[in-house]
Amino acid sequence: MSNARIVSAGVVAGVILVAALRVGAQNKPGADQGEQERKVTEKDVPAAAMVTLKKMANGAKFTEFSEEIEHGNKFYEGSWDGPDGKIDCLVTEAGDLVELEEKIPADKAPAGVRSEAQKQAGAGGKIHFEKKTMVLYEIHFKKDNKHREMVYTPDARRYYEHGPVVAGEKDEDGDDDKDE
Repeated sequence: MSNARIVSAGVVAGVILVAALRVGAQNKPGADQGEQERKVTEKDVPAAAMVTLKKMANGAKFTEFSEEIEHGNKFYEGSWDGPDGKIDCLVTEAGDLVELEEKIPADKAPAGVRSEAQKQAGAGGKIHFEKKTMVLYEIHFKKDNKHREMVYTPDARRYYEHGPVVAGEKDEDGDDDKDE
């Protein structure tokens, strides 16, 4: 095979590889959802969202704001300095609290979490802890003569608290239908 053919084959293989990587990146979870984040100013935050952010900050001075699009929904995040480090608060455009993330020192994390984190990070791993408080809504109802329980995020996405039900095992309702 001539050098020209080898180079041509290499170029074609490279183009195919780049195309395959692009397709793979587009199929990653979240990529097709158009997840994005951009810095904004306080005046860009909707009034209802700002009311909740100010309430959560409890008088602390904001250090930054951002607008985030996740799962096709728009959120606003306000950040401020807390007693142990940065605090981020995520809310919906309508002002519904979604989550609060607080940097915390290791001694404020539960012992089991610290132990597992060290095990996962390894001997030389430097670990940073954040406490994440999520808001979820649990609903209960009866359908088809079965009691149902479902959990949703403030933007109405279904949240699954438990792993899949193993064949032959019962879920928390005593049936094996995973409430779907």
